[in-house]
Amino acid sequence: MKPNHRVGISVFGLFIGWGLLSAINSQYFPSPVTIAVLAVELVVEGDVRHSAAYHIGVTFGRVLLATAISLSLAVGIGVAMYLNESVAKAVEAWLPIWMTPPDVVVILIVMVIFGFTTPSIVIAVSFVCTPFALVSIWEGLQDITPELVEMGETFDAGPGMMWRFVYLPYVGSYIFASLRNLFGMTWKVAVIGEVFGITNGVGARIRYWFLQSNIEEVVAYTALFTIVVLFIEYGVLRPVEERAFKWRTTA
Repeated sequence: MKPNHRVGISVFGLFIGWGLLSAINSQYFPSPVTIAVLAVELVVEGDVRHSAAYHIGVTFGRVLLATAISLSLAVGIGVAMYLNESVAKAVEAWLPIWMTPPDVVVILIVMVIFGFTTPSIVIAVSFVCTPFALVSIWEGLQDITPELVEMGETFDAGPGMMWRFVYLPYVGSYIFASLRNLFGMTWKVAVIGEVFGITNGVGARIRYWFLQSNIEEVVAYTALFTIVVLFIEYGVLRPVEERAFKWRTTA
């Protein structure tokens, strides 16, 4: 079965299950049609404070910045680990500790220190997500074929040529994989951070409507958030990755 067919069947099954739950109890499980209409209204006509498009844009900006910081840190630390064994041993010793603290705890501590602001969200998200990207990139660097490195050194290839023709082709796929994982992770952590007191963004609107005991708006914002994440994943990141590494299939 082709991947597109599997996705279609999964989505169809989701809506069938959703419709059945709605038929049983529409108060707690609003129908897909109700949520779809409300989501369009929130985007077009606006919410209590601005439109859903505005809040999604605010969250997207935070996510974009946090993802860029996390990926840059992961690549930089990964390269330092590859070039220096002492750095690799030190970072490997701290990685399990870095990955252990719960997201909520990190968010709360950062917000207490820096306040309930956008920089706090970006710092917290970057701290939580960087080690997971680092693990992937470090594994990619370790998979570099030693024979290729030796061949490059034999022919006196400079650092620039080695990175262009040896290191990056190996690590590039890991960087893209880390980017895709990071984007999904940073969205979730950013929304959790917004729930704790930020005045705008998807998480802030989910908190507002939750306090109003309005399940329809909560589900509508969650649906919009999910649609945006899936669009970026399958409509942007995956096609770019396939085009960037099309040469592998050709080879």
